[in-house]
Amino acid sequence: MNKKKTSYTDLINEIINIHCLEKGLSKNTVSAYSLDVKLILEWLTKKNIDIFKANEKDFIGYFTFLKSKNYKPNSLIRKLSSISQFYQTLKEERYINSNPLNNLETSKKEKKLPKALSEDQVFMLLSKAKENYNDIKNDTLLKQMRPLRTLTVLEILYSTGMRITELISLPLADFVQIHDKIQIKGKGGVYRIVAFNSESQKVIVEWLNLRSSLKVFENNRYMFPKTNSKDFVSRQSVYKDVLELSKSVGINNKEVSPHKIRHSFATHLLNRGADLRSLQKFLGHADISTTEIYTHVQSERLAGLINDIHPLKNIKL
Repeated sequence: MNKKKTSYTDLINEIINIHCLEKGLSKNTVSAYSLDVKLILEWLTKKNIDIFKANEKDFIGYFTFLKSKNYKPNSLIRKLSSISQFYQTLKEERYINSNPLNNLETSKKEKKLPKALSEDQVFMLLSKAKENYNDIKNDTLLKQMRPLRTLTVLEILYSTGMRITELISLPLADFVQIHDKIQIKGKGGVYRIVAFNSESQKVIVEWLNLRSSLKVFENNRYMFPKTNSKDFVSRQSVYKDVLELSKSVGINNKEVSPHKIRHSFATHLLNRGADLRSLQKFLGHADISTTEIYTHVQSERLAGLINDIHPLKNIKL
C-alpha cells in the first residue's frame, strides 16, 4: 500500500464516489453498491481484519456466512461484484497492491424469467385508469391530477417500455413540442430513442395542459413533479397508484408493478413479431443476452406460426 490514508469513513466514501462517477451509476445502483461495501467492511472490522490486508480466505469466510443466512444466488453475485469493484478501485488508487477477490466465485446466477401481464390485463388497467380520470374531469384540477398522472404514466410505460426511474426523472423540457418520440438517458448514461403510440401522445398532451395550470408545479423542472417540491414524484407513489388501480379491477397485487408493465411491453411485442435486436434498442439493454430472456414467452406464438404458415398445413397425409 503506497498511498497515505485519510479517515476511514472519508476513504470509503471517496472510493465509492470514484467508482460511481466513473461508471455513471443510477441512484438506486449507487445505494445498493454502497450498502454492499459497507456491510463487508463492518464484517471485517468485527473480525479484527484490516480491510487493506484482507485476503481471499477472509472473503470466502464472508460469503460462507452469507450462504448460511440463506441469501439467494443473485444477491451473492451482486455483493461479490460490488465488493470486487470496490477493491479494484482501491488497487487503482494505490491503496492496495492487488485485488483479493479476482479469483473468487459464488454460485451460478439464477435466470429469473420476467413476469408479464396478459394483453387483456393491461387493457383492463388502462381502461380503468381512463375511466377514473373521466369520472372527475369536472372536478378541481388538483383532484384530477393524480388519476391523470396514473393514466399518463401507464400509457407511456406500455407505449415505450421505459424503466419507471427513467420516466419519472424526465425533465419537462423533453416534452416541449412533443411528437412521436424523444431521446432519453438510460442506464450507464446511455441515450436511446423511445416512441409513443397515438393514444399515449393524446394523454401526454392532456397531462401537459393540466400540469401547466397547477401553480404547485410552476417551479418544478420535471415532467412528473412531486407536489410542493423541486423533485420528481417518487417510485413509491407511482407504485402505490398502480397497486390501487390493479386492486380495483381484480388483478392480484403481486402481479402488477411499473416494472411488470415494461416486461409486458417486451413480451407482447415479441409475441406479435418484433425481432430481438429492435426489442433490445427499445429496452435499452447493453447486451442482447439480457433481451433473449424474453424468448421464453414465445411458445404460443411459435405454435401459432406452425399452424398458420407451415407448407404442409393444408395437406392431409
